[in-house]
Amino acid sequence: MATEATTQTPPDSSLEDGVLELTSLFGRVFRNLKQRGGLPPQAFRDAFEEASLGPRHMPVMIAVTLEDGLSVSEVAERIGLSVATTSLLVGELSRAGLVERTEDERDRRRTIVTLHEDHRQVMEESIQRIVEPMRRALERLSPRARANFLEGWRILDEESAAGDPMAGDADCVD
Repeated sequence: MATEATTQTPPDSSLEDGVLELTSLFGRVFRNLKQRGGLPPQAFRDAFEEASLGPRHMPVMIAVTLEDGLSVSEVAERIGLSVATTSLLVGELSRAGLVERTEDERDRRRTIVTLHEDHRQVMEESIQRIVEPMRRALERLSPRARANFLEGWRILDEESAAGDPMAGDADCVD
Protein backbone atom coordinates (compact mmCIF):
# COMPACT_ATOMS: atom_id res chain seq x y z
CA MET A 1 0.00 0.00 0.00
CA ALA A 2 3.03 2.27 0.43
CA THR A 3 3.48 4.72 -2.38
CA GLU A 4 7.21 5.14 -1.87
CA ALA A 5 9.97 2.57 -1.85
CA THR A 6 10.56 1.20 1.62
CA THR A 7 14.13 0.68 2.70
CA GLN A 8 14.83 -1.71 5.49
CA THR A 9 17.83 -1.10 7.68
CA PRO A 10 19.86 -4.33 7.92
CA PRO A 11 20.33 -5.81 11.42
CA ASP A 12 24.07 -4.98 11.41
CA SER A 13 23.60 -1.32 10.41
CA SER A 14 24.59 1.62 12.58
CA LEU A 15 22.40 3.22 15.19
CA GLU A 16 22.29 6.36 13.03
CA ASP A 17 20.98 4.34 10.08
CA GLY A 18 18.17 3.12 12.33
CA VAL A 19 17.39 6.66 13.48
CA LEU A 20 17.22 7.85 9.86
CA GLU A 21 14.88 5.02 8.89
CA LEU A 22 12.68 5.60 11.94
CA THR A 23 12.30 9.32 11.21
CA SER A 24 11.43 8.51 7.60
CA LEU A 25 8.88 5.92 8.72
CA PHE A 26 7.29 8.35 11.20
CA GLY A 27 6.72 10.90 8.47
CA ARG A 28 5.23 8.36 6.08
CA VAL A 29 3.00 6.71 8.69
CA PHE A 30 1.55 10.03 9.87
CA ARG A 31 1.04 11.23 6.28
CA ASN A 32 -0.64 7.95 5.33
CA LEU A 33 -2.98 8.09 8.33
CA LYS A 34 -3.89 11.67 7.50
CA GLN A 35 -4.57 10.75 3.86
CA ARG A 36 -6.75 7.82 4.97
CA GLY A 37 -9.10 10.36 6.47
CA GLY A 38 -8.34 9.40 10.05
CA LEU A 39 -8.94 12.95 11.12
CA PRO A 40 -12.47 13.83 12.15
CA PRO A 41 -14.48 15.79 9.58
CA GLN A 42 -14.39 19.56 9.50
CA ALA A 43 -17.65 19.90 11.46
CA PHE A 44 -16.11 18.01 14.36
CA ARG A 45 -12.90 20.06 14.20
CA ASP A 46 -15.05 23.21 14.15
CA ALA A 47 -16.78 22.05 17.36
CA PHE A 48 -13.34 21.66 18.94
CA GLU A 49 -12.35 25.15 17.83
CA GLU A 50 -15.61 26.77 18.99
CA ALA A 51 -15.14 25.29 22.46
CA SER A 52 -11.43 26.28 22.55
CA LEU A 53 -10.42 22.63 22.71
CA GLY A 54 -7.13 21.41 21.38
CA PRO A 55 -4.98 18.37 20.68
CA ARG A 56 -4.75 17.65 24.42
CA HIS A 57 -8.43 16.60 24.33
CA MET A 58 -8.08 14.03 21.55
CA PRO A 59 -6.61 11.22 23.70
CA VAL A 60 -9.74 11.37 25.86
CA MET A 61 -11.96 11.25 22.77
CA ILE A 62 -9.98 8.34 21.35
CA ALA A 63 -10.05 6.37 24.62
CA VAL A 64 -13.80 6.85 25.03
CA THR A 65 -14.40 5.99 21.38
CA LEU A 66 -12.44 2.76 21.62
CA GLU A 67 -14.05 1.72 24.90
CA ASP A 68 -17.22 3.65 25.69
CA GLY A 69 -18.40 3.85 29.26
CA LEU A 70 -15.09 4.27 31.07
CA SER A 71 -14.70 5.92 34.45
CA VAL A 72 -12.57 9.06 34.60
CA SER A 73 -9.82 7.11 36.38
CA GLU A 74 -9.90 4.42 33.66
CA VAL A 75 -9.57 7.10 30.97
CA ALA A 76 -6.66 8.62 32.93
CA GLU A 77 -4.93 5.25 33.10
CA ARG A 78 -5.35 4.64 29.36
CA ILE A 79 -4.02 8.04 28.30
CA GLY A 80 -1.28 8.29 30.92
CA LEU A 81 -2.40 11.43 32.72
CA SER A 82 -3.42 12.10 36.30
CA VAL A 83 -7.05 11.69 37.30
CA ALA A 84 -7.24 15.42 38.09
CA THR A 85 -6.00 16.45 34.64
CA THR A 86 -8.21 13.88 32.93
CA SER A 87 -11.22 15.08 34.91
CA LEU A 88 -10.51 18.64 33.75
CA LEU A 89 -10.30 17.52 30.11
CA VAL A 90 -13.50 15.46 30.43
CA GLY A 91 -15.27 18.47 31.94
CA GLU A 92 -14.23 20.66 29.03
CA LEU A 93 -15.35 18.03 26.51
CA SER A 94 -18.65 17.67 28.36
CA ARG A 95 -19.30 21.42 28.30
CA ALA A 96 -18.62 21.32 24.54
CA GLY A 97 -21.26 18.59 24.18
CA LEU A 98 -18.81 15.98 22.88
CA VAL A 99 -18.96 13.57 25.82
CA GLU A 100 -21.42 12.92 28.60
CA ARG A 101 -20.63 12.36 32.26
CA THR A 102 -22.97 10.26 34.35
CA GLU A 103 -22.85 8.96 37.87
CA ASP A 104 -22.18 5.24 38.16
CA GLU A 105 -25.36 3.69 39.57
CA ARG A 106 -23.38 1.03 41.46
CA ASP A 107 -20.78 3.41 42.92
CA ARG A 108 -21.88 7.02 43.05
CA ARG A 109 -18.26 8.16 43.61
CA ARG A 110 -17.41 7.13 40.04
CA THR A 111 -18.14 9.24 36.98
CA ILE A 112 -18.68 7.36 33.74
CA VAL A 113 -17.68 9.02 30.47
CA THR A 114 -19.43 8.20 27.18
CA LEU A 115 -19.44 9.76 23.74
CA HIS A 116 -22.36 12.07 23.09
CA GLU A 117 -24.69 10.30 20.66
CA ASP A 118 -24.49 13.19 18.19
CA HIS A 119 -20.75 12.54 17.70
CA ARG A 120 -20.56 8.76 18.09
CA GLN A 121 -20.70 7.75 14.42
CA VAL A 122 -18.17 10.35 13.26
CA MET A 123 -15.69 9.48 16.00
CA GLU A 124 -16.07 5.72 15.55
CA GLU A 125 -15.52 5.98 11.80
CA SER A 126 -12.53 8.31 12.20
CA ILE A 127 -10.85 6.23 14.89
CA GLN A 128 -11.41 3.01 12.92
CA ARG A 129 -9.52 4.49 9.97
CA ILE A 130 -6.55 5.06 12.30
CA VAL A 131 -6.80 1.85 14.33
CA GLU A 132 -7.30 -0.63 11.49
CA PRO A 133 -3.81 -0.25 9.96
CA MET A 134 -2.36 -0.58 13.48
CA ARG A 135 -4.40 -3.73 14.09
CA ARG A 136 -3.35 -5.24 10.75
CA ALA A 137 0.31 -4.41 11.40
CA LEU A 138 0.24 -6.00 14.86
CA GLU A 139 -1.54 -9.08 13.46
CA ARG A 140 1.32 -9.57 10.98
CA LEU A 141 3.83 -9.84 13.83
CA SER A 142 4.47 -12.94 15.87
CA PRO A 143 3.52 -12.60 19.55
CA ARG A 144 7.22 -12.15 20.42
CA ALA A 145 7.81 -9.57 17.69
CA ARG A 146 4.62 -7.75 18.76
CA ALA A 147 5.83 -7.60 22.36
CA ASN A 148 9.23 -6.28 21.21
CA PHE A 149 7.61 -3.71 18.91
CA LEU A 150 5.36 -2.41 21.69
CA GLU A 151 8.26 -2.39 24.14
CA GLY A 152 10.18 -0.26 21.66
CA TRP A 153 7.31 2.23 21.45
CA ARG A 154 7.09 2.40 25.26
CA ILE A 155 10.81 3.09 25.44
CA LEU A 156 10.50 5.74 22.71
CA ASP A 157 7.66 7.33 24.67
CA GLU A 158 9.80 7.40 27.83
CA GLU A 159 12.84 8.77 26.03
CA SER A 160 10.87 11.41 24.15
CA ALA A 161 9.57 12.68 27.51
CA ALA A 162 12.85 12.33 29.46
CA GLY A 163 14.15 15.66 30.65
CA ASP A 164 11.33 17.52 28.91
CA PRO A 165 9.67 20.04 31.25
CA MET A 166 6.54 19.79 29.08
CA ALA A 167 6.25 16.02 29.57
CA GLY A 168 3.62 14.28 31.65
CA ASP A 169 0.56 16.27 32.69
CA ALA A 170 2.22 19.46 31.53
CA ASP A 171 1.81 18.25 27.96
CA CYS A 172 -1.86 19.05 28.25
CA VAL A 173 -1.18 22.67 27.47
CA ASP A 174 -1.67 23.66 23.82
